[in-house]
Amino acid sequence: MERREFCTLACNLRADILSVSRRFLGNEAEAEDNVQDTLLKLWGIRDQLDAVRSVPALAHAICRNLCISKLRKRNIIPIELSEEIKIASAHDSEWMLEEEENARWLEDRIEELPASQMQILRMSQQDGLENSEIAELLGISEATVRSALCKARKRLLEKLMMRNKTPRP
Repeated sequence: MERREFCTLACNLRADILSVSRRFLGNEAEAEDNVQDTLLKLWGIRDQLDAVRSVPALAHAICRNLCISKLRKRNIIPIELSEEIKIASAHDSEWMLEEEENARWLEDRIEELPASQMQILRMSQQDGLENSEIAELLGISEATVRSALCKARKRLLEKLMMRNKTPRP
């Protein structure tokens, strides 16, 4: 998609996603920021938008998910760590390294999935989209979405089980 086409699309979508942002966030400044974040995400995938069945539905889903993320962040209450927790967390650095290694391993296995399964799994797990939303965005049936998710998860589980059988250094 060319820059001019995207600008036209953004102008057409702006009012709708601003309305969604206002309903979720209730703050005009945050709603405007959310519109910009949504359009920025769309700009990042502009080359793939021609294949999307409904760009307004995708924009709405991205906007909604960004709003939900912002609302979740509002509920985070910073707390002062006690000295005991600081000491204990220093000992957990090995655990944190292992968690990072596990996350990298899982990401690598996800990358090995067939493209359609990987895309559907990410839309479900990372973007938090419902099966019906994924089906609508991709122009496929919900049964196809469920089947792809099941196959992807089964493959990942099999690889995880194989990994757990082999000793790690």
